Amino acid sequence: MVAKRSYTVQTVAMILAGGEGSRLSVLSGKRAKPAVPFGGIYRIIDFTMSNVMHSEIPVVGICTQYKPYSLMDHLSIGEGWGFARRGYLAKVLPPYTGEVDSDWYAGTADAIYQNLEFIARFKPKRVLILSGDHIYRMDYRPMIALHIERKAALTIACQEVPWDEVSRFGIMETDSDGRIVRFYEKPQGPVASNLANLGIYVFDAEVLAERLRADARSPNSTHDFGRDIIPGMIESFPCHAYTFSGYWRDVGTYKSYWQAHMDLLDPRSGLDIHHWGVCTSTRGAFDYYLSPARFLGAGAAEQSIVSFGCQIEGRVCRSVLSPGVHVAAGARIENSVLLNGVQVGRDCFIRNAIIDKNCVIGERCSIGGDPENKTASNNSAVVTLIGKQATLPPDYIAAAGCIIPYGAGPTTLPASPLLPGTPIPPS
Repeated sequence: MVAKRSYTVQTVAMILAGGEGSRLSVLSGKRAKPAVPFGGIYRIIDFTMSNVMHSEIPVVGICTQYKPYSLMDHLSIGEGWGFARRGYLAKVLPPYTGEVDSDWYAGTADAIYQNLEFIARFKPKRVLILSGDHIYRMDYRPMIALHIERKAALTIACQEVPWDEVSRFGIMETDSDGRIVRFYEKPQGPVASNLANLGIYVFDAEVLAERLRADARSPNSTHDFGRDIIPGMIESFPCHAYTFSGYWRDVGTYKSYWQAHMDLLDPRSGLDIHHWGVCTSTRGAFDYYLSPARFLGAGAAEQSIVSFGCQIEGRVCRSVLSPGVHVAAGARIENSVLLNGVQVGRDCFIRNAIIDKNCVIGERCSIGGDPENKTASNNSAVVTLIGKQATLPPDYIAAAGCIIPYGAGPTTLPASPLLPGTPIPPS
């Protein structure tokens, strides 16, 4: 048995990575949202893990719950981010499951409450609480320094968002010193601020433990930071906002996931994995696709990311291809995201699509649009989504906006052409 590590650190990081991610549709049907692949060889959680690493925070706990196996395998003991060395620790923390469902995490606050014992091992002065499903690059040290300078009990990273999107976020109002005076969790009516909560918190460790224990005793609480913990602290404790001006995107929907990939291909967007120094695990895809990418015959790629193990015989434009993708001769792919092992047949046309792992697209299929319509707008794209291990027969047509579930095949797909909104039974 490995002995528990116990030593004093100034700040412990905790990553919330247990969400179901239902708005990602079939992308998260078989995996936790933070485990969804991103940008060719990465996963969504790699961004938060890399931020913790670059911020030199030595201890991180990752709270998992929903279908955690691929995430746990990916994270292992954190060796991909430098946590498998003396004085550092990355620990996956599943719920303390017992005999009833209520033993699982009841909310974001409950996930941290159930792991207060883990935090207490290191006697930290502060706890940094993060989400595992956001795309951004941030050094947390200036935020922690502001927290110390203001003697805050809680500091929240924030960013202005478009006014028509405020209902998607926790919204803060601050005074001239940056102290939070009001907080609205996903307001449905008019508010005086568009300063959004980014789900990045620095808590005084003692205050956090006291508030979580009180919340656990409350029969009326939903045990959520945005709904319960933060609003309850605003009047009683010094709570400050930390303004973050860099690229940040919540990829909680498959459309925002697709848009983040389009941002990745746009040098003006601010999303730059290479210069951000994002790290990933050396497990998984690296074990299967070690050969270089190959371009054969008339194969070509423009403004795209093509990962190792890919074989390109057709044309790829403004798309992201994960390891092991094969694009046959005559196929054309535009503005799309193809995950590991996707096989695209000859003379296919794919536009504005997300195709999950190990799908087989038969010859002459059309996915997401008419190949003769060359004026489709990227900014208002309707995204077509194909679930993991689906097989489309030759000449199949799936119109823009279709969602094809995990494992669908010739015996379960409706007759072609498949129109948006056509119900498809899961396989």
